[in-house]
Amino acid sequence: MHITGSLIEAYIFCPRQAWLMVRELSGNQYNEFLQIGRLISEESFKREKKEIDTKSGKIDMVKKENGELVLIEVKKSSKFIESARMQLLYYIYKMKKKGYSVKGEIHIPRQKKIIKIELTKEEEQKLEKTVQELKETIYKNLPPVVEKTGKCNHCSYNEFCWS
Repeated sequence: MHITGSLIEAYIFCPRQAWLMVRELSGNQYNEFLQIGRLISEESFKREKKEIDTKSGKIDMVKKENGELVLIEVKKSSKFIESARMQLLYYIYKMKKKGYSVKGEIHIPRQKKIIKIELTKEEEQKLEKTVQELKETIYKNLPPVVEKTGKCNHCSYNEFCWS
């Protein structure tokens, strides 16, 4: 199984969602929260190059600043920032392994917020542990047990859990 930044983000948000994604089961693409996210992505940063596709996933934008690559993820809100942060750290980690000097930013246009992200040794260890846990989860025959949280109301996969 090929690990991507989106899979890391899904795992942090909900391990069950990551398990479903690996099996090529898609959430409800008409989910209003997904549609809002797509609209923000399309309307924000119109002039910048978007969605750079790598083997690690799709990076929303890349810019060069002082000889260093800056990977940018655009998010709808800072509500689930930890999953977005881990997704971006994964992209940074993969690019550093290829020899690039790289850092990241999470842009939240509606809140006019930019969060700077750098991969420290501690973050790298946390990321490696997360990737290992993710692999253990997705290789299981059954999905993780469903747990009702406040996130479920906004999740495009909720019908896999609650219908």
